[in-house]
Amino acid sequence: MRSYPVPWLTTIALSWLVLMLITGCGGIDPDAVRPFTGLRGTIRYVGGKNAWPKDSIYDLRVVAFERKPKVREDVVSAVVQQTAAFSPLMLPTFEDSTLYVLEVLGTPRTFEYVVVAMQNGPSFLTDWLMLDVYAPSGDPSQPGRIVVPSGATIDLNFQVDFNNLPPQPFP
Repeated sequence: MRSYPVPWLTTIALSWLVLMLITGCGGIDPDAVRPFTGLRGTIRYVGGKNAWPKDSIYDLRVVAFERKPKVREDVVSAVVQQTAAFSPLMLPTFEDSTLYVLEVLGTPRTFEYVVVAMQNGPSFLTDWLMLDVYAPSGDPSQPGRIVVPSGATIDLNFQVDFNNLPPQPFP
């Protein structure tokens, strides 16, 4: 005749195993349950998927800069110095519209230049076009400021018109 462990003994053994796994890896990470903080929204493309340039798309992201870049080198500098936040993966292309999310760490943070940016050549350092700029006034030469508080999600939508790009921040 075969004997089976007492149910309460099995419960204690499983509880001990779970406790060992939790404490063995440094405990429960409070950041693992933090709420999403950042920007999210939709990018709509005037003319839909047929309006996209056919041969000059290397990368596409939403980028939030704490300070508006004045020269091309400021873009890379902002990424390295972590004064810019950007969508983590290349966004889908040749679509009528695209959903995006951009997580912002170290909040609260203020961004004075939020854009949809496309790398249109092989050089990550120099080949970037701003496709749309967050400008609540409707004038893309007057970018709007965004404050991202801790624990907040800000809905921010863009509309890209490849035939009518906003003023570029640098020549």
